[in-house]
Amino acid sequence: MLQPTARQVRLGSILRGMRDEGPHGSQGAICSELGWPESKLSRVESGRLGISESDLELLLDRYDVKDRSLRGYVVDLRRRGNIRGWETRVRSEVSAPYADFIGYESDAAEMYNAQTTLIPGLLQTRDYAAAVIGQQTPDMSEGERHERLDIRDKRREVFDRPHSLVFWGVISESVFRHVIGGPEVMARQLEYLLSQAKDYPSTINIHVLPEESESHGALFGPFVVLSFPQRWEPDIVYLEGFTSTKFLEDTEQVQEYSRLFRRLMMTDSLRGPESLTLIERYLDDYRKDG
Repeated sequence: MLQPTARQVRLGSILRGMRDEGPHGSQGAICSELGWPESKLSRVESGRLGISESDLELLLDRYDVKDRSLRGYVVDLRRRGNIRGWETRVRSEVSAPYADFIGYESDAAEMYNAQTTLIPGLLQTRDYAAAVIGQQTPDMSEGERHERLDIRDKRREVFDRPHSLVFWGVISESVFRHVIGGPEVMARQLEYLLSQAKDYPSTINIHVLPEESESHGALFGPFVVLSFPQRWEPDIVYLEGFTSTKFLEDTEQVQEYSRLFRRLMMTDSLRGPESLTLIERYLDDYRKDG
């Protein structure tokens, strides 16, 4: 059985939001009215079942969606949802939530990433990523490790799109003291981080959260907020743990994380130039140790 694509899941989320916004009745009532099997709408909203264009038009009529731009976008998302991108092909190699995250990341306009222990994944060098994977999953075969690293490398294509992903990162200062892979690996990692930030100042934005900031007390782990280019698509939060990952789509929860990120970046972190200067000091120390 084919797994749903990330776009199918997003389409289902949008349709669920439309139903929740008005007095449209239950899933079962709507299915009965449209002559659908009782569980059909539930499966469409969860992304487990695709929807034909004619059925989608019926549903949009049922929800009284008159905005042509919104209707056109939803119909286009349905068409694109049938395209099985590379994130679908790697589902056999990574977890389903991680594959979904790659799909969301591929379509997102902006990423807001707070990191407490590691360099953000999109900005990791291959050697640094290899050291992280080696510590997290020491029993992984060499072939599997190369596949994971190739996947991470390919994710960076979001910066090469016609409309590049805009990355905003808040990185705890302690991350630069965690010696991942040894001093030489760390030196190359920090060199790469600095070059990316300096070469792409409008695309890659890095802010360091100083160790003395009390906001560390509000951080219970890394998190990512993904924002999409169309106003009809709600932001989502991605939480990655050691043994599990999950998405948050509830509006209030997403807003809480968005507010936290804005506070971390705008109020508590160093400005961009100051952040890069601090990273350069850590780089100098690693060069001496290497």
